[in-house]
Amino acid sequence: LLDEPLAGLAPAARERVAALVKRLTEHMAVLLVEHDIDRVFAFADGITVMNEGRVVVDGPVEAVREHPKVQEVYLGHGRDVLFARVVHEQGADAAESILRIAGIDTFYGKSHILHDVSLELKRGEVVALLGRNGAGKSSTLKSAMGLVAPARGRIEFAGRDITGRSPEDIARLGMGFVPQGRRLFPTLTVAENLALGRLRRREGGGIRWDQERIFEFFPRIRERLGSKAETLSGGEQQMVAIARALSGHVKVLLLDEPFEGLAPAVSEEVFLSLDRLRRDVPILIVEHDLDLVLALADRVYVLDRGRISHEGPAAPLRTDRELRRQVLWV
Repeated sequence: LLDEPLAGLAPAARERVAALVKRLTEHMAVLLVEHDIDRVFAFADGITVMNEGRVVVDGPVEAVREHPKVQEVYLGHGRDVLFARVVHEQGADAAESILRIAGIDTFYGKSHILHDVSLELKRGEVVALLGRNGAGKSSTLKSAMGLVAPARGRIEFAGRDITGRSPEDIARLGMGFVPQGRRLFPTLTVAENLALGRLRRREGGGIRWDQERIFEFFPRIRERLGSKAETLSGGEQQMVAIARALSGHVKVLLLDEPFEGLAPAVSEEVFLSLDRLRRDVPILIVEHDLDLVLALADRVYVLDRGRISHEGPAAPLRTDRELRRQVLWV
């Protein structure tokens, strides 16, 4: 029994794990839950599709692939259609910097993780931080959030030096963070999780995100306010995690793998919400789904073994597969 064995893996790693699963079927039966539908179609013998606790269709791959209900509730509108709806506004070069990381070195104990990392996030833009597993992407977000203090360098947030400040101080200044895996309190209701997010983030600059404003971007949350977080679907949990990070006065949003483990149709919903959010709050995002994140981002930084190896606009990587291969080694 395998639950999301491909979640959070880079494309090359996904191919290796998928091939391993296929080889296992020579020796045993395998039942797996997985949202990477393209790879599932490639190696599964049969597929059962569920929606809202009910079986939609069960059968061989080709029958499931062509089933209209599957197209409607699971596959979404297709990425070409989705990306065509995203229009990036011009003028980010002249925008004011809201987060600046300058030459930081970060250690975990004696392990040197980040080496002279510098990046900038401006108002009104989405910046993607890309790289292989273990490159230091999550460590960069944690350094910005104060979860791990850099040994050298400087971090500025909204014109203030926040280097070495505690995570709670940085959060109160208006930085929202959604960690990988969502990290909701499972036995608390959605409303209680949101209340914790805005508990001490009651003043300062930035936009005040109350529940009604959050519902404009994530209307599904309104229907689940009284439900415990552990009863929500993966997509609903991700929406609540983002909403919790936004609750209160927020100036910047840090996202670590927001599309991980989501069905394509749910990824589409989260994608469009984030694209709308950029108008009100700049976003620094770590994500392995390159098609989604490159369509969403204005600019990218690439980390290789803890060092910035590339920076520039996202558009060339979005459209030029050979350049993507050279820059990202995929």
